[in-house]
Order: sequence, then structure tokens, then C-alpha cells
Amino acid sequence: MSNSEEQPRAKKTKREAFPLSCLPDDLVLNCLARVSRPDLAALSMVSKRYHSLVASPDLYKIRSLIGRTETYVYVCLRIPTPVPSVRWYILRRRKTLDASDLIPIPSLPSQPLEASSVVVLDCSIYVIGGLIEGEQRTSDVWRLDCRTHVWHPVPCMGVARAYGAAGVVDGKIYVFGGCDVDDNYGEVFDPKTQTWNPLPPMPKRKKHIHSSMVRDQKVYALDDKERTFYYSPREGKWGTGNRGQLVGYRRDWCMVDNLLFCLSKNGVILWCEPGELDLRETERVMKVEAVRGFTYRSLYQKLFLSRLVHYGDQIIDRWEEKWIMDGRPPLKIPKSWKKFRFERLRPGARMCSSGGKIVLFWDEISLEGGYLHHIWWAEISLERLQGGEIWGYIERSNILMPVEPVKAHKKAFKITAYTEYHCPLNPPTNSLCQ
Repeated sequence: MSNSEEQPRAKKTKREAFPLSCLPDDLVLNCLARVSRPDLAALSMVSKRYHSLVASPDLYKIRSLIGRTETYVYVCLRIPTPVPSVRWYILRRRKTLDASDLIPIPSLPSQPLEASSVVVLDCSIYVIGGLIEGEQRTSDVWRLDCRTHVWHPVPCMGVARAYGAAGVVDGKIYVFGGCDVDDNYGEVFDPKTQTWNPLPPMPKRKKHIHSSMVRDQKVYALDDKERTFYYSPREGKWGTGNRGQLVGYRRDWCMVDNLLFCLSKNGVILWCEPGELDLRETERVMKVEAVRGFTYRSLYQKLFLSRLVHYGDQIIDRWEEKWIMDGRPPLKIPKSWKKFRFERLRPGARMCSSGGKIVLFWDEISLEGGYLHHIWWAEISLERLQGGEIWGYIERSNILMPVEPVKAHKKAFKITAYTEYHCPLNPPTNSLCQ
């Protein structure tokens, strides 16, 4: 057969690309349901139609039915440039265990630089309250739609708050504390009616809160003396619990497989049974134990040395006031030295739960080959042994991003909040912020 006879056949076998936009919405949704979350966010910016489809609840119902739900950790970094700002990222786990990175997403220019509370509800992250310019509390609330990565304003709280407790129970957001004792101590937000309503008065109000979590449909909080208290929406009442040990100040409480985990100032991951929070007959110290079995013992040392967390001036001033109230002499040292001394008493790394595992963030400085400063992360799987001990195993650990060279150990980046988004069903009930 001659070449002239073969040419027409070649033209017949050539296929043209079929544009997805020509398909009806139901078929496009079935195609989009198989696309990864970061790519969906990019597609939502292509056109109004794609934006609408990516935001459609039907898309996430299909993803759930075909087993394409994904868990992502959202990271918020406070950037101390001459004009400080906050930037949001998604932690992307790559297929190889030695590679991960942070994908930038749109940030909120008006977001407070510190002291906001963060919760997850349905397909959104809510940023609640905070401090403006390090001093003034705000009642502003914003919502990040995790399907399209678009920020939306939410009706303001009745009271301005900073460092408040927050949690989600039965589809509603409960917040309390972080305000003056004379203000309305707690309130609840109903996303269906878009309204805030006050909670019943609390008998003994706690002014300062440093951690919160949700367990057994109750919102728990820890005050500055490591005492626990809670609000039960289903019972409509307040309650008190046990206290922790002031030695080894702890934060970032989270639930994994019905066990409580937290991070101590010594860089040790601690765990306890959830019942340790509850007060039985008399107040007692919570019984906690260390997670054991890491593949390299230096992890706890790295967490101990980390100074990734940003602590604002208001927290430093509050700590100094308590220092003097305890009968100690005033600290006649520069502000920078006060901050350094305070940071040695608090955890400098961050921790959260994600997909039944623990995720850690910390920073490291290396002098090998020059002055290098990096933010690291690790994903820890957990196992309960027959004797009752909890062992942790490092499944992956690598550098997330480099930090520009700075003098000495001056912090250049700080983790201010991170949370988990599970699309689309059963969002986690814990959220953490500083």
C-alpha cells in the first residue's frame, strides 16, 4: 500500500480532545469527584461554572460515595516582616515519605495577627476574635470555605474576645472566655440562622484560657492554673474538672482514638484516658503518661529546643503580673529577655491530630555548611501495646520550608494556628490556636 493510501486512515484514527465544559453538570461532577483537593481549588478559579460546581454539596456527596474523601492540615504562619502578616497554607503529603510541602492559599488581609480561636464546621474553617495590633480585642469572625478557598464574613460576636475557648457541638459553635469578666462570658453561633446567642452565666468565671477541646459533646478549657472546666450544651450547664501539673506546662490537646494527647514544655507528647478530665469526688491531678517508642530519641529534644510558637506581649505581661502576685520580685530586665524567659516555660512546637495520627511542627537551626533555619514536620502513628503503653512511630518527617538567615535564634516564622479539614463528612471537633 502506498503512502498516499495510508494518509487518510491516519487522519481517521486521530482523536480530538473533548472539552469538559461540553458535558452536562452531573457528568462533570463525576469527573471532578476524582480530582485532588488542591487541584479542585485551582479549577474553581477557571470559570464561574467550575467555581459553582466545586462549591456544590453534590460534589462532596459523590466523593464520599466513591471513597475519595481526603484529610488535609491547614497551616497559618505569622510572618514577622516589617509589616507583620498571616498567611495560610495546605500541608501536602507527597507519595514519597521524604517529601512534603506547603501550598499557599488566599489569606485574609484583615485577620488579627494573634489570639484568634479556630474551629472546623462542615466544609469551613472559622477564625474567631483575636488581638488587633497586639492590644485590642475584636468580635470579628471570618469563614474560610475549604472547597473554594474564599473568605466570607460572619456576623460578629456579641463580645470582643482574644485567647478564648471554642468548639463545635451538634453543628453549632460555642465560644467562651477571652473577655473581661463583666462581659457576657459565653455565646453560641447557629450557622443556619446566622445568629449569636448568650450562654447561661458561669458561676466562677475564668479570665485566662490557654487550651480547649471537645469531648463527649462538651467544650472543655484549661485556665492558666491548668484547671479544667467545661460547658455542656445538651445539659445547658457549666462544670469543673481535674487539674494538670504546672510543671511541664501543656498545650495543643487533641483526641485520637478516644485518647487525649498534649504537648509539654519539655517537648514530650503526653497522653491520658479521656475520663481524667472529669471531676469525680474531689479535685485531683490528671494522670498522664509519655508516648514512647520513637525510632530516634532526638525527636523530643528537637521539640524541646523549638521556638516556633509566637507568644504576644499581652501573654508576657499577664505572666509577669502573676509572677508578682505570687510574691516574687518584679523582673527588672528588658522585654526581650522577659519573652525569652517565658518561652522557656512553654512548648515551642505545635501539635494536632489528623486522620487518626499526630502531626508535629517545629523549627531547627543548623550551623553545618552555614547558618540554616528550617521548619520541619512529622507524622506519628500510634499503637497501644498489651501492657497499656502508647507507642509512637514516625511515618514521615522532612523539611517544610526554609527560613531566611537571621541572627542568633530570633524567630522568623511562627505557627499561629493549624487545624484539620476532613472533606466532606465528620469534621474533627478539636481546633487549636495561639
